[in-house]
Amino acid sequence: MARKVTTLLALVLMISFLFPFAASAQNPDMIRVPFSADPEHLDPFRSTTTTTRSVIIHVYEGLTTLDPATAGVVPALADSWDISDDGLVYTFHLKQGVLFQDVPNVTYESREVTAADWVWSMKTFLSGDEAISSHPDYLESVVGAPEFTAGEADDVAGIKIIDDYTLEITLSIPSHRFLFDLINVYVVPQEAFEQLGEAFGNTPVGTGPFIFQEWLRDDHITLTANPDYWEEGYPLVDELRFLNVPDDNNQALMYREGELDVLTSFPTGQLNLLKEEFADQYHELPSFNVRYFGFKMDQGFFAENPLVRQAFAHAFNREQVWNVLMEGARYPGTLGVLPPSIPASDVTTTYPYDLEKAAELLTEAGFPGGEGIPPIDLYVWSSAATELSLPALQADLATLGVTLNIVVEDSSTYWGHIGEDDVIFFLSGWSADFADPSEVLNFLFMDARDDTHYNNPEVNELLRSAMAITDDAERTAVYLQAHELIMADCPWIVSAYGKVSYLAQPWVENLVVSAAGIYRTPWKYVGIAA
Repeated sequence: MARKVTTLLALVLMISFLFPFAASAQNPDMIRVPFSADPEHLDPFRSTTTTTRSVIIHVYEGLTTLDPATAGVVPALADSWDISDDGLVYTFHLKQGVLFQDVPNVTYESREVTAADWVWSMKTFLSGDEAISSHPDYLESVVGAPEFTAGEADDVAGIKIIDDYTLEITLSIPSHRFLFDLINVYVVPQEAFEQLGEAFGNTPVGTGPFIFQEWLRDDHITLTANPDYWEEGYPLVDELRFLNVPDDNNQALMYREGELDVLTSFPTGQLNLLKEEFADQYHELPSFNVRYFGFKMDQGFFAENPLVRQAFAHAFNREQVWNVLMEGARYPGTLGVLPPSIPASDVTTTYPYDLEKAAELLTEAGFPGGEGIPPIDLYVWSSAATELSLPALQADLATLGVTLNIVVEDSSTYWGHIGEDDVIFFLSGWSADFADPSEVLNFLFMDARDDTHYNNPEVNELLRSAMAITDDAERTAVYLQAHELIMADCPWIVSAYGKVSYLAQPWVENLVVSAAGIYRTPWKYVGIAA
């Protein structure tokens, strides 16, 4: 593959010398954004990855959304809301005149969104059928939600229609993150869900600024401007196109040729070259992302050998990988599982690079010199296969007598596979939407929700108790206690904390990116200069 890329690059350089590309190839009517692999689907109820969400947030909308500049919560399809003094009752005043998208094969009795549409959508999010919803947790603090999800009730007691444009939601306990959870609870037309049937998961229909137009697998997804969008004057372009370009070298090549409006991934070994080449177009800021190697915690070799997990964590040279080999593409993960910009990240239990300590731990675990440890398969997704963290970890483990095999899987199947019992060690990552510890801890370390299947009852209790604490300092202290327990259990090798790094062509206007990541960018506000 490397030879093919090198040959292609040489050919392009020769052609550019003979027939120089135009200085710009912008299309004022279209935004072109790359991604490295197709989404698994476009189902709003089952969205769990940034690739899926980067598309559907332009088709679907929630009561709340994120401010693109601050990543704070602001109104979306709710005009406003009132919160009772005890923090339990939220009364949402809905925007009037919001219409579901007019699309083929879906007919409506009425296209206007009312409180009844919200009730149906929320009940669907709360479904206990995993084939329907992956996220009853977004609304689990609502009164009656657990009973509904368990199939013990036909309705959710805490969700009430006051009138067509007023929705009341009552929580069982106060939740400091409830308004943030609602950014991913979209209103969905029941008619589309029922009439499209199996096609619904790949044919999104919502209220958003863009309408789903086409998905050509392994090539592109096209969204077009919604002519009936409620926010007057938006979107600013007629078409939003996501281009599937798995190889980062090809992405960089297309950006140079003006065939992409932004570049969000950088080829290994070329970050500094591209930063220098496009100095005026390069941007970076710390993100809420964390990358890690996950151990399966409920069964298998690593579940049975906690000292081996700790030894592996000490055997990873994060500083060399990310500061040197990967040219500063991320910040070395020298602290805990929380990115440093999130409260409660300052744990005392860490695993600095120390091969001598790693060897001692293996001996203490009964595997001196790695003797008795079976060959370990590390699963990675295809577009991450060139990441230099992989051979670095492999080499250091080899010095300890451990054989690490790198198993590369196609991204379309990888994320479903790594949760299965046959995968005990895998590469993964998580992008929080806002700077709160619960954005990482609740989703990755509570009730075995993540692919590590980590489930510590003491941690679970601490995380639940923190949700109801309104004092910031008190809540942070509880999260820090949970974080220390997690680090002692060592369910991960923390690899790195993310940077939001990207190039934007000079013709891109009004692009605002927050620490939540460019996948959260509301492209409706972005224009392309003619």
